[in-house]
Amino acid sequence: MIARNYRFLTFLNVLLVHALEPLSHQAHAQVIKEYPSFTSNLGSLEVFNHGGFEASPTATKIAEPTPQAVVVEPSPTPSLAQQNAPAKKEIAMTDEELEFLLFGSINEVGLPETESEENDFIELPESKNWLPSVSASVGFGFSDNPMYGPYVRESSTYMEFETESFLLRQANPDYLSYLYFYGEGKRFMEVDDHKLSGILLVQGEHSYRPTNSSSSGGLKLRHTYYDQAFDFSDLGLPFSMQVQSNKSEIIPHFGYQLTPQIKLSAETAFGIDRYDNPSENNSDQKIQVDLTAKQSEQTTLHAKIFHHTIRYVERKRKDGDGTNLSDGNLRTKKIGISGSWEKQSKNPWLDTLGAELKYNQLSDNAGAYYDYSKISAKLSYEIKGEKWKSVSKLGWDNYLYGIREVSPRYQFERQSYGIDLLLTRKISSDWEAYSKWRYEQDQSNARDYEYYTNFWALGVKWEN
Repeated sequence: MIARNYRFLTFLNVLLVHALEPLSHQAHAQVIKEYPSFTSNLGSLEVFNHGGFEASPTATKIAEPTPQAVVVEPSPTPSLAQQNAPAKKEIAMTDEELEFLLFGSINEVGLPETESEENDFIELPESKNWLPSVSASVGFGFSDNPMYGPYVRESSTYMEFETESFLLRQANPDYLSYLYFYGEGKRFMEVDDHKLSGILLVQGEHSYRPTNSSSSGGLKLRHTYYDQAFDFSDLGLPFSMQVQSNKSEIIPHFGYQLTPQIKLSAETAFGIDRYDNPSENNSDQKIQVDLTAKQSEQTTLHAKIFHHTIRYVERKRKDGDGTNLSDGNLRTKKIGISGSWEKQSKNPWLDTLGAELKYNQLSDNAGAYYDYSKISAKLSYEIKGEKWKSVSKLGWDNYLYGIREVSPRYQFERQSYGIDLLLTRKISSDWEAYSKWRYEQDQSNARDYEYYTNFWALGVKWEN
């Protein structure tokens, strides 16, 4: 089984998607979805996070050090939301605010955006009840390892497509409703099988906040389809394997403005995930509490804690040495805490700075084979000019396993690294050109769980 950390379609580089958990035949390792930080790069579905969990739509292969298990952890991400959120021309809403509106605090992937109030209501022209927005992009790219293979590195050129639609309604100032659609895909030219990879996401929300009240509440409905191929040749499985899933979620959320600068919010999510491999089918539940504080107009602090439970329909439990147990199915529990800081500046060379530190701990209901603790750190830096914009992101994850061993004397170890660079230039009011690069690497003391890959792309984007 190959564990790969945060990867997978990043849930829009402008919007977010999240922690998936995938596959294998004899004992698939654990995969947890984290949606909503979508980094639109089929090679790394982070998750849009599926909207808000660890796993936002960026793909990640997660390894299991025995040829019995395979784990794929897609990441959304959903970042989805961060690369291509449409700029609203008629709505007093920034790209960051739109991302927060769509994927809110339930997301564990990506840095929280600077937002004074999650799901704040927007002032709309009185003459319009429905405001649509549409964007689309097309590009050409090259990857030196699109299947994330640890041994066989099969390079390929590719075409990438992305589309996004948003329909917002706020006829009554106490209510806000919207419909959102996101689709992203890649077609690889030199890959013999599994030439297509992609993600589709549909989300709707209805929120309510009385005009003179500090409290608010609402309900999100989300469905995400994910399709990504991986190379599992080192596990003795077929040379490549397609990971496909459909996840449906219902997400109630609540918020309370403690002071003009501090907001407390809570969300709970209930999801059902169905894979092409039935042994990976599962249901999950998550609850998350967030605290957002605006220190100033430019600086925002964000803290959150969460609890996430996943119940597998068929996947068997494992003993501490990786042996399948005959009784009962796998259930995992994940708890975490994180803190982040973001500062915006009027200096175009220092437009936005962000940092996040996170600690997660996962445990199973059997022999602790899947148990680990993880420390994560992320940095982001944005430069914004009159026509040019540059976004840089660095990520690091360190996994500590308590039971799993590589050999009788060595504990299994794994670290993950990621770099994202995006450069855009305005061509006209509706068109812009982009160039981007993503690098991902997993390092481990078990060779089967190491890999690295690069994705380069050039393209154009239209939005209206």
